[in-house]
Amino acid sequence: MRPEDLPDRIQRSACPHQGRAWYARRDGTWYRLRRLRLAELAAALLDGSVLDGAEAVPGPGGPPLRPGTPGQVLCLGRNFAAHARELGNPVPEELLCFARLPSSLAGPGEPFRLPAFLRGERLDPEAEVVLLVGAPLREASPAVAASAVAAVTLGNDLTLRSVQARDKERGRPWLRSKNLPGSGPFGPWWIPRPLLEPWDELELHGLVDGEARQHGRLGDLLWPAREALAEISRWIPLRPGDLLFLGTPAGVAPLRPGSVARVELRRPGEGEPLLALETPFEDDRSGL
Repeated sequence: MRPEDLPDRIQRSACPHQGRAWYARRDGTWYRLRRLRLAELAAALLDGSVLDGAEAVPGPGGPPLRPGTPGQVLCLGRNFAAHARELGNPVPEELLCFARLPSSLAGPGEPFRLPAFLRGERLDPEAEVVLLVGAPLREASPAVAASAVAAVTLGNDLTLRSVQARDKERGRPWLRSKNLPGSGPFGPWWIPRPLLEPWDELELHGLVDGEARQHGRLGDLLWPAREALAEISRWIPLRPGDLLFLGTPAGVAPLRPGSVARVELRRPGEGEPLLALETPFEDDRSGL
């Protein structure tokens, strides 16, 4: 499918009387898609069949919901050199990858609540770009890996930094500092990868309560998307519906209860972001 024939937005929303459904917009017209799992949607974006059987509708049934249920969720650590240095870490010579559990995921606008037993621990937002895999990858070349990226959205890799620091000192993995329920919001919708050119010039921004904190160009990634996917596929077979968080730029700082973390993807010099994801941070006082 030619880029001009692709929908420019695919979102999941509540559909009156029919539950949740996928909606796609092309040339200003909205379509309700046939029922698809995220893996099927990803594959359909690559083979050009995503609008097959779709019904033209006035618009989505409601605001964006979490954009699907993925298979594997993998994340890249220290993929911006300046972010590695700001936390006193060496710039990695090899790809640094870790996993997020499905129970940690959330959708756009869903508040994150820090459990009462963790009150006082440092929580950092981490603005990230998220890739949707649309074809199987195993020991793939970078060129093949690039062709398997179906779509792009945003993520916030909320991290318990103080817990992570203690676990690092003890030689433990990052599992608990990266996998609290709701600590992996992503969305708000998918944009097909061919519509995001020139890729290396796109800018990733992280804000808290409107204040700019993080900024990085996708061209500054230590492991570009195609190379990261190819390397991961040597170790872990990837399938349609899997996600990859690409890493966060420098500027991380603690969140306070009542704050709103925002991630944006922008073209240089343009006023409106291509994508924006907001996550309110609320203090869970259920343990009081």
